[in-house]
Amino acid sequence: MADEDKLFELCPQECAGNERGFALLVAVIALAFFSLLGLYAAVNGAVELRISDNNESEIQARFAAYAGLDHARAALRGLDLDDLLKGPDGTYDAGSGYLAQARTAAFRNPLSWTVARSLDILDPASAVAGLQDDGVVSTGRYQSAGVAVLIPQSGMEFTAPSSTGLGNLITARYFVKVTDNNQEASELAGDPLDNPFMDGDGLILVRSMGVAPTIRETSGAALHDNSIVVFEARFKRRSTLSLDAPLVIQGKGVIPSKSAMFSGDSFLVRGSAGNPAIGTIDPDRSDAIDPAADISALVAPAQKDNIQGNGVDSSIQDLTAAVASDSDKSLLLAQDYLWNFTQNEVRRFSDNCYPADQDWTNGAAPDLGYYDAVLPANAPGQRPRVTFVGGNLTVGGDDSGAGLLVVTGKLFISGAFSFKGLILVVGRGDLELAGPVCNIAGGIFLAAMINSGGALSWGPARLSVDGASAIAFEPRLIRMAIALIPPAQVGFREVTSSLDP
Repeated sequence: MADEDKLFELCPQECAGNERGFALLVAVIALAFFSLLGLYAAVNGAVELRISDNNESEIQARFAAYAGLDHARAALRGLDLDDLLKGPDGTYDAGSGYLAQARTAAFRNPLSWTVARSLDILDPASAVAGLQDDGVVSTGRYQSAGVAVLIPQSGMEFTAPSSTGLGNLITARYFVKVTDNNQEASELAGDPLDNPFMDGDGLILVRSMGVAPTIRETSGAALHDNSIVVFEARFKRRSTLSLDAPLVIQGKGVIPSKSAMFSGDSFLVRGSAGNPAIGTIDPDRSDAIDPAADISALVAPAQKDNIQGNGVDSSIQDLTAAVASDSDKSLLLAQDYLWNFTQNEVRRFSDNCYPADQDWTNGAAPDLGYYDAVLPANAPGQRPRVTFVGGNLTVGGDDSGAGLLVVTGKLFISGAFSFKGLILVVGRGDLELAGPVCNIAGGIFLAAMINSGGALSWGPARLSVDGASAIAFEPRLIRMAIALIPPAQVGFREVTSSLDP
């Protein structure tokens, strides 16, 4: 018998006990291993869940912030920038402490970072209670009524269909605030006091904050319930079309639209004490053609006092140098800009868009808007409109309108037509005013361009005025019309709490 067998026979219980102990040890080790493996899987799953949820939340917040900017871009059209800065109540705290705070970068945020991180997006009312309304997008206060808040201080919901199929879920919310570009050179030039609630250069900052819920996290006393994304855009209301005369003509010379440029002595083109009646812009100063001289040569002695401005009769002035030296107005000399704006961009934001010739005689004109020049722009009932005609336009009867009218062909007015605002006749550049009582209050810009297979060149502008037609310079009405043009976005950046607290 082998020694092992003898040993087993001598101590069978001891050997069996050793084997059981070894098996138990192996089982404990295996259990510990699988427990650690399970713990790792659980921790890893939780981490992956947080990563996935945070990523989804950040995407939702990002798209909400984008949506806020798009909403603001559309809402800014037609609004006064000072009204936007002051908010719905039309007032602001003029104390030195608050003004200093309003010039800081942190003031630009609709909500503080701390509030946004812990915000209940389903019911943010308590979080925004007590905040100043300065910079809230609204139509501005008019006396005691007429205020419409366009993007409320409590934000706008960003929703998605519920997985249960019952209604929608609020997945995110965006908050928007408008502030001034304080301390910048262009702002200080127009607003030397650097008042945060008074615009000096037509440039404003819009911040959109997107907030979306995520898995709650705490770091010390800090609470983090949401993902936050903030975008800041710079919007510029250009003064390109801020005319310096009631009738501004740009082209390679000026010729009559019909047999004579001016007929009779009942018409009136009236500038102001500091503005000419007719201003000309010579887009090609390399040739001998002088648009101002072309017009002056066709004004009869008996007609000179019908063209009043700058305190003199026959007030016709070349504006080319002044236009070329202005960063905004010099865009009028850029063929691509002027053509694209009048032929393409206006279509996108017009209230009335007609891509072909129009004949509005015998009361056939559409609703061209209404504006009471005595009242502020934000007074109830004011509704100027943008109208685009991609061709020739004939207007008769006693129709009226207000706002911005753009005609790419010939504009022929034969009736008792009245219009308040700005009229652009750009493209063919042909204007004939033959109405017995035609009244234009604001300004007209007439420019002739030729498009030959995509190649742009300047052509001669055509003008004829007779009857009792009247064009009166009204800068306030021109500004009203310009406000109907969506401001240009001239800057964009993403803001973080570390970059710009």
